[in-house]
Amino acid sequence: MTTTAALLTYASPKLGAVPYGPADVIRFERGLPGFEALLDYLVVTRDECAPFVFLAALHDPEVALPLLPLALAAGPEAGRIAADAVAAAGVDPDGTIACYAVVVIGVDAREMVANLRAPVLIDLDRCRGVQVILGDDSLAVAAPLGS
Repeated sequence: MTTTAALLTYASPKLGAVPYGPADVIRFERGLPGFEALLDYLVVTRDECAPFVFLAALHDPEVALPLLPLALAAGPEAGRIAADAVAAAGVDPDGTIACYAVVVIGVDAREMVANLRAPVLIDLDRCRGVQVILGDDSLAVAAPLGS
């Protein structure tokens, strides 16, 4: 017997209507800094925004954080930052882990900066996420993008 999970719709003023299923929900057990009460998120992609994705809070449609793959945000340092973050978070390094940097986009997208000190890790196999704040002071919390 085959069952098909019904699709739900996430309605966001920033991202529009996003169809999703229960398996698409990423659980952040401790929330995110500043959003500790919000535990369930969707990773939303928009072709017109690539390579950015959005971490959208399921229970507060006003919260949609732009993310950039760490490799694009951090360049050659991405591997070291990701390894440090995986170790600090205690995430299974053998899993399928997506690593992102949170991006702040200025007015009219003229200025964009990435937080390299607090990467977001998503375990795609277990649908779990965590944001790790690394103690490495050499990592920028506002690294300019596109300069």
